[in-house]
Amino acid sequence: MTTTVVRATSSSAFLSVVPHLLECTPRQSLVIVPFDGSQSLGAMRVDLPPEGDAAEDGLASTVIGMACKVRRTDGVAVVVYADVPLQAGLPHLGFVDAVRSRAQICGLRLVDALVVGADGWASFFEPAAIHPLAEIEPPAPAVEGLEVHPDQTSAAALPEIDAESARAFGRLLDDVEVALHRTSARRRVGPARRARIDEAVAGIGDPPALFERIASTPTDQLDLAHLAALGFCLERPALRDVALVQWATDLPTGDAVLHAQTEYRTGTPIPPDVARPLYGEGALPDPSRLRAGLDACRRVAALTPEDRRPGPLAACAWLAWAGGRASHAATYAERALRIDARHGLSEIVLALVSAGQLPEWVYERPTSPAGTGSSRGFRAR
Repeated sequence: MTTTVVRATSSSAFLSVVPHLLECTPRQSLVIVPFDGSQSLGAMRVDLPPEGDAAEDGLASTVIGMACKVRRTDGVAVVVYADVPLQAGLPHLGFVDAVRSRAQICGLRLVDALVVGADGWASFFEPAAIHPLAEIEPPAPAVEGLEVHPDQTSAAALPEIDAESARAFGRLLDDVEVALHRTSARRRVGPARRARIDEAVAGIGDPPALFERIASTPTDQLDLAHLAALGFCLERPALRDVALVQWATDLPTGDAVLHAQTEYRTGTPIPPDVARPLYGEGALPDPSRLRAGLDACRRVAALTPEDRRPGPLAACAWLAWAGGRASHAATYAERALRIDARHGLSEIVLALVSAGQLPEWVYERPTSPAGTGSSRGFRAR
């Protein structure tokens, strides 16, 4: 585990760190930052309800309940991001009061309560003092190797792909389908095209090895054959589920899931423990494996012809959900369902997000230097 700790000596310094915890600068959002003493434990974001909405009290209970599930939480900071000027009065006072009340009921101290508006920032403890936005500057130690997106949805946009790459990918997908059903067909193409088909087919022949290569290789270093093999697998739920579970766990577990899927075809039930990670149960995954899988699936989705995208988009949705990025998960799932309104995994992920349900491991934090993944945080003043 690597930890980046930034000492925030003022409210403006605190506000400069929050986007790095979320990897985006939120808009029209409420952000809850759980604390253990003076150490932050990450950050959570939800969309702001309309002011005075009847759902405010229920949403306040939900977000504080989520904060309470984070291990070692004894306090929270609250930040409202609203696209309105603050000079006429601080927005969402009723909602913030509801959040503060729920925190008090749950025994959580309030570390800070702030708002960032179109013309400045302020504290709900000192509503008359409006401070300039220029005081909020990103601290250098928090940005190394981390991209902060301009809002909470832009990171879910698929990467831009040139037309020739998309055509080559679509042709290779078709070639692989034909080669797997008619082995003689590969002899009718040129040597270079045949070699690419053979490489993709070899990847499909050992799915766990393919998925492990993807987990350990930067996406821009994966060739078209490996991406096509992944695209083939993501269109098939049994193989897709092997990939998702393996990226959330490890290679031996991927092998076990593939074996269970194979045995299932002969009438053997799938052992419950094998499927647990798909439901967000089990040990905290290595974030780098989830991110590598998501990066590869995003590229495959961008390369894939529109009518064949639900599979990779659903994989993106699940991986985003597994990483605690519910807004991104919903974006991918909704995009898949616009193509195939009855796509199973996409429906499941969207239902989970709509119900506010995240994997249990999202609320766990690495506690030992021997652990995997990374943690970003700061020290409050």
